[in-house]
Amino acid sequence: MGFLDFLFKRDSGSGSEAALMRHGERVLDKRAMSPDRFASIEYLCKIQTEEGWRALLPRYNFTVDPGITDREEKQYIFDHITRDADSAVEPVKEFLRKSNAINWPIKMLRELLSAEDFVAEMLSVLAAEGTDYQKNPERKIQCIMAVEEMPDPRIAPAVVGFLDDVNEDTRFHTVRTLLKQGDATVVGALAALLAREDSMRIKTTIADGLAETKWAVEGDAAEKVRAVLPKLPTGPYSFGSDGVISKR
Repeated sequence: MGFLDFLFKRDSGSGSEAALMRHGERVLDKRAMSPDRFASIEYLCKIQTEEGWRALLPRYNFTVDPGITDREEKQYIFDHITRDADSAVEPVKEFLRKSNAINWPIKMLRELLSAEDFVAEMLSVLAAEGTDYQKNPERKIQCIMAVEEMPDPRIAPAVVGFLDDVNEDTRFHTVRTLLKQGDATVVGALAALLAREDSMRIKTTIADGLAETKWAVEGDAAEKVRAVLPKLPTGPYSFGSDGVISKR
């Protein structure tokens, strides 16, 4: 049984199963003539079914030459899939969880879902991600970045654990997202990371963020943070008796 046999479920909407298979195979054929591949893209966009979208989404997993053709095909699919929330949401959610082409499905869901539902979906994806080594951590990084500018009380508790991620980029974007959320309950976790972190960009981002938010660092982390601040190139900083960092 081939890939497309797994891809397609029985569909009662427009288009026979044989037609879906034929057009789906052509969409995924990098060697097909561009007009032929585009005709299949048009066909699958026109039928507006979950199975049609499932056939189209893997097109984002590869590129073709020339680049302008690649961009036009992907934009065409994006434009059509984001107009059809009724049938497109579930296939896009599925694709986000299994594909390495992360940016496109995130952009699609941003268009297809309300802000509240979009945040819920990003956090649902992150709930399945760990903090251990991954060959490609882009899915969790992009999902964390996607909610950075979307203040929501669900975000900080869901992403704070990624401060312990082995990947530096993941930790960095987790710090940025937590600072944007305005949730002071994470100050202890941020201060602890500042005290132990090796990456200078993460250390300075935390120090600058705590100075801006005026969140007080208390408890065991306070003395460790006090010792770190003079070593940061973005200072000088002062550490008040109230545990608040200031930038002088």
